[in-house]
Amino acid sequence: MAEVVIFGVGQVAETIHYYLTRESDHQVVGFTVDAEYQTSDSLLGLPVVPFERVEETFPPERCGIYVAMSFRKLNRLRAAKLEEAEAKGYGAISHVSPRAVVWDGFVAQPNSFIMEHNTVQPFVTIGRNTILWSGNHIGHHSSIGDNVFISSHVVVSGAVSVGDNSFLGVNATLRDNIRIGSHNIIGAGALILKDTEDYAVFPGKGTEPAAIRSDRLRG
Repeated sequence: MAEVVIFGVGQVAETIHYYLTRESDHQVVGFTVDAEYQTSDSLLGLPVVPFERVEETFPPERCGIYVAMSFRKLNRLRAAKLEEAEAKGYGAISHVSPRAVVWDGFVAQPNSFIMEHNTVQPFVTIGRNTILWSGNHIGHHSSIGDNVFISSHVVVSGAVSVGDNSFLGVNATLRDNIRIGSHNIIGAGALILKDTEDYAVFPGKGTEPAAIRSDRLRG
């Protein structure tokens, strides 16, 4: 069992703590956050310490780290904090849920996290600092880059390349044999059928409300 300190004190950090505590051999021993964002000395019964002095309480010789941050600024904030942690000497852990299905040759990279009900088919590679939230399908021979965030119920078909620092929204669908550029935002429910340029944005389109009120519907 390896001791782990989690960077972050928000909902993502609490969620990561839940999974690591229940699904892994890691022992979460505390949390850390930049001093300017620290509002409490404890979270979930564990100490919270300022990141500027984290090694005094949780030395990297004893503890690993997981940087539990969201996709804000296209994952650049999470990537930068991971670099800072590694510069302090920390090794970043990874986690693959036992309730995910991954091929037997799959290798999880540092600070990657794969939650339950993901299907990662044969010959898929997934980069470092990449998060797959629950319930995605990653098709055979696909390549997911570094610093990527994939929401829930995304379908990545076979032999797709997803560039670094991209975000794939809930229920997005990518057809087979295409290349998604780096720093892409693929909105909720988007359907991508061809290659995309770097920094492309595909907004999700919400369903418009009907003109009639619900209490006027027959039946």
